[in-house]
Amino acid sequence: MTNSINTNIAALSAQQNIAIASNAAAENVAQLSSGNRIIKASDDVTALAIGTSLGTQVSALNTAATNATQGTSLLQVADGALAQIQTILQQMQSIASQAQSGSLTNTDRGFLNQQFQALSSEIDNLAGGTSFNGVNLIDGSISGNASINTNAANNASAAPAGGGDFVTLATAVPASGDTMTINGYTVTFTSNAYGTSGASGKVVIGATIGDTVANLAAFLNTSNAAQLANLQFVASATGLSATYTGGKLAGALTFTASANFATPANVSFTSANETIAAAGANGLGAGTYSAAGAASGALLNSPNSSSTNFGSAINVSSVLDNAAFAGGFNQLGTITGSYNGNAGKASFSITIGGIIYSTPDSTLTGATPTTLTFTGHDQFGTASGGSFTLTLAGSSVTSVGSQADANNLASQLNQGLSGVTVYQNRTVTSFQNGALVNNSSGVQVGNLSGFSVNLHASGYTNPQISSVTVTAPGVGSTDAKFTAVINGDTYTSVPGIGNQIGKNTVIGLQDVSNPNNTVSLVTGNVTIAGSLTTALDLSSQANATAVQNALSAAFGLDSANAALSFQVGSTASSTIGVSLGSAHTSALFGGASLDVSNATDAATAATTVGTAISMLTAQRSTVGALESEFNFASAALASSVQNVTAAQSGELDTNIAATSTDFATNQVKLQAGISVLAQANQQLQALLKLIG
Repeated sequence: MTNSINTNIAALSAQQNIAIASNAAAENVAQLSSGNRIIKASDDVTALAIGTSLGTQVSALNTAATNATQGTSLLQVADGALAQIQTILQQMQSIASQAQSGSLTNTDRGFLNQQFQALSSEIDNLAGGTSFNGVNLIDGSISGNASINTNAANNASAAPAGGGDFVTLATAVPASGDTMTINGYTVTFTSNAYGTSGASGKVVIGATIGDTVANLAAFLNTSNAAQLANLQFVASATGLSATYTGGKLAGALTFTASANFATPANVSFTSANETIAAAGANGLGAGTYSAAGAASGALLNSPNSSSTNFGSAINVSSVLDNAAFAGGFNQLGTITGSYNGNAGKASFSITIGGIIYSTPDSTLTGATPTTLTFTGHDQFGTASGGSFTLTLAGSSVTSVGSQADANNLASQLNQGLSGVTVYQNRTVTSFQNGALVNNSSGVQVGNLSGFSVNLHASGYTNPQISSVTVTAPGVGSTDAKFTAVINGDTYTSVPGIGNQIGKNTVIGLQDVSNPNNTVSLVTGNVTIAGSLTTALDLSSQANATAVQNALSAAFGLDSANAALSFQVGSTASSTIGVSLGSAHTSALFGGASLDVSNATDAATAATTVGTAISMLTAQRSTVGALESEFNFASAALASSVQNVTAAQSGELDTNIAATSTDFATNQVKLQAGISVLAQANQQLQALLKLIG
């Protein structure tokens, strides 16, 4: 160091250390007084980012915990009302049973009926008045909805193979090297195992005929061969069938099948050439349309006519591939008539969904009824849309000699068809089948493999399903009951279905307000474990509830479609959906109007109320399951809040013990710096003595 009176290096060094110690002590004071380890972002950028994120998560978790508590409270209110309704139903069943007593007169039953109806009204009051924070809970308004997609939304067509299985394998399996040619495409069977070079490009022979047929179907369906384009092969226990899936055909598809087997008896074909009938696109083929209602007026033939009975006035069974051909006939379009100068003849046409249906010039005079065939074609004249027929009561048809006469006849046709509605039968393609159904004891009670649903209705504009209910047989009944609510209409199963639903069985549900609207649940070809015939076992309510939950899930009635959704986690996907069906008597009683004014009606009422009690029990079970879900969510949230808060504290909070020690150390350094600076400042005065 240079001995200079101009520069005091020692003092500068002391000043620097004083500043460092002072800043450190000041930071310690800020940390100790605020409790925060990070005072400014530069203190610890990583910890600040992590801690802030954890703080946000804690805030979200606390809000989710509040949501879960609200969900539980809402369900408790709903369950309380449902419990009260259940008590009322039990009292109504008691009254209905009492009204069946032979010792009572109809006057006595009239008094009982007054009480019965009053209790029924009280149920509706509870159903309509039970709410939570302004939200009605059990009137059906929060039942939730799922869209019903039908085959008319798809462009593929499906056509059943004529004659069922076109090829059948005998009890002996094919030999390795046997070949089969299907529509010009040859496949070879092999005994080599899957994954080996010897099995490449060949059909592996299975342990059983069924295994071999399944391997053959899978091989053909994954082939890129042009000869198999638009064909879907389906395996049965011993044979193979096929469907055409490529779209609308001009005619039928024919293909040949042959085999070169070491033992020819091991394989057989229904015929040398197998024909697959063409179906309309969208699956709306012939036979999927029907008409209901009465024709009016004198022009159209009426099946109820006493003088002439020539059959139905309208037949739409040959309509094809026209999704717009559904609804009230007067809403589909207007029939127009045309006189072409041919005495006594006229032609008619109507446009429905872009398809023009028209008749040739037809003779309309005479006593013999005339059948008008309306054949469809598109705007280019290409045949499309199939056809339908109208049968006229010939004795009432006057001579056609002008356009005015043709217009008059067309007007009569439109007026006569005003009471006719056209229905379609569509497959519900949004229904997800295949689930195995176990009850609460783990016993398999249902198998939805191959299960299908058909909707027969007059309109398909935005169809929505809001609930599916399955109940076990009530008191005095052996029939289970299916109930579905679609677009606000209640569909109930027809009597006689029993409670052991077999495979390949149709379960029909009718619209209470319009029996022409129906839903068909069709079981598949697979049974439950332990049975050779049963696909659904609905002998107990536990079983019925399990099947109900599986059907609801298959229709898409899950949390994603719930009317109320509660976020019970820190992410948007952590939600619990709440859907509660209607507890109105219209829903519980399947639209039936009950009374106990006579013994017969009282017996019907007792059975219906018994079913309603089972339905309400299932509904309360749903509420209980949701309450349990919310309780588990609340417990998980409390644990998460505790753990995440601890992690946040580790990142952001001041360690008092360590920081107080640092503060004491920095204070000592500051005091030492000040003392040393004073000594450094005195050094320059010592140099002046050399000059003196």
